Amino acid sequence: MTVLITLTIAGADTGPFNLYSNVDGYVTPFESSVAKSALLAGYVSVLVPDGTTIIRVRSQGECTNYLDIVIGGTTTTSSTSTTTTTTTVATPTSWVLIDCINGFPYSIPYNPSFGVGEVYQFSSGDGPHCGTIAYSDSGTPDSTLSSPLQRSCDDSVHCPQPV
Repeated sequence: MTVLITLTIAGADTGPFNLYSNVDGYVTPFESSVAKSALLAGYVSVLVPDGTTIIRVRSQGECTNYLDIVIGGTTTTSSTSTTTTTTTVATPTSWVLIDCINGFPYSIPYNPSFGVGEVYQFSSGDGPHCGTIAYSDSGTPDSTLSSPLQRSCDDSVHCPQPV
């Protein structure tokens, strides 16, 4: 299957990246050592296993954080002379952010002006965090946005280590 994979931001200490599929439980990368610059520019992979719904983009080297990117996100319709298939994606209620320091997921209220791969400071019950938006879902948010300004995972002032 062919998929365009794009990161909108990546920390200074990230990359290169291995790409994994949920088809095998993220065990074996289907692509290895993909350059950060290629993913920031928009990387087309023709090696994505059929049936993949989530691609894990995991940094190699010093930083080993990862993002899970849900394939899709739009409503598509395809037709033939005998059948019509419509796939509808539920309207998200929250963004899922992966904490830049410890990799734990948190949810903030969905806002369409944010996007997958962007990094923001947010607050939860255990203090301030900084996380990368990995995907959107219909879950209940458990955290709030501290600042609408984009940050980077290596920003120690705005993205402190969790308490």
